Amino acid sequence: MKRNSSIDLMKSSAIFFVVSVHFLLNSGFYDMTIHSTLGIIWIGMRTILITCVPLFLVATGFLMNRKQLSAQYVLGIVPVIVSYLGISLLVWGTLSAVGKGSDFSTAINGIFDYSTDSYSWYVEMYLGLYLFIPLLNIIWNYKKRLKIIIYILSLFLAY
Repeated sequence: MKRNSSIDLMKSSAIFFVVSVHFLLNSGFYDMTIHSTLGIIWIGMRTILITCVPLFLVATGFLMNRKQLSAQYVLGIVPVIVSYLGISLLVWGTLSAVGKGSDFSTAINGIFDYSTDSYSWYVEMYLGLYLFIPLLNIIWNYKKRLKIIIYILSLFLAY
């Protein structure tokens, strides 16, 4: 696939937006009362910045538009799962070492419901997206008329 600089720009913007959203989260921005024009401008900026995750999703969807379901494709998710398990256990172990952790069975349950670490929701979303993309590609690349019908039906079912 030929390199597409617009995808690089989108991903770079998304990285900047993620850092900015976390800055706003940790700076007390959400606890402030807005009384000025500058505050309203920051609310507008935050509205733009919060698009960071959807930008990553769009870029991922574009880059994976040719993926097909195969054993090799499914095994490609193993490094993400292993990393998630390792990081979750490391977080649990660190919290337990300083006396803020839960018992081991709660940690194991937290791994399976993505609550051991506060950013586990992203791994859960990525796993679902990764496994769903080949099926979306099958639907998208099927006959044009059927594609439109399935798309419309999925929109109705989603809402």
